[in-house]
Amino acid sequence: MKKGQLRKHNIDIMFLMVLFLIFTFSAVSVLLMAVNSYRSVVYANEANANARIATSYIREQVRQHDEAGEVSLSKLDGVDCIKMSEGDGVSLYIYEYNGFLMELEAKDTAGATADFGSKILQINSLDLTEDNGIINAVITDTKGESLDVLIGVKSTEVESDEN
Repeated sequence: MKKGQLRKHNIDIMFLMVLFLIFTFSAVSVLLMAVNSYRSVVYANEANANARIATSYIREQVRQHDEAGEVSLSKLDGVDCIKMSEGDGVSLYIYEYNGFLMELEAKDTAGATADFGSKILQINSLDLTEDNGIINAVITDTKGESLDVLIGVKSTEVESDEN
């Protein structure tokens, strides 16, 4: 009789161990799904934030330099850029180079190239166009989503009609 009770006791322990392993596996699976979900949300928010930061940065730089004839679209080392004069022959250039939004402050006669700039943040591309004093900057973030900003250059060169 003792032998039967011992065997039943071992089966009870095995059942509890299997039940514990199933519970542990389920808990770990739920935890891994939550981590992956959190990671994807953080990645999406970071990419979106980078695009918004880039548009805000460009808009504020243009507004700071918004004086008659001081803001224009130009090319720096073959790369499209926004050129903003800072006086005394020094200009600030904002452009995209090798997947980064870049900024370069240099003398106009220095012969600076695009790789001299400082990296601001990572983006895929920056497309710049200008129409009647409005600069359109289309920024593509690292996820491939585009965000565009229209920046009105309020101070434009006015031809005087003095007679």
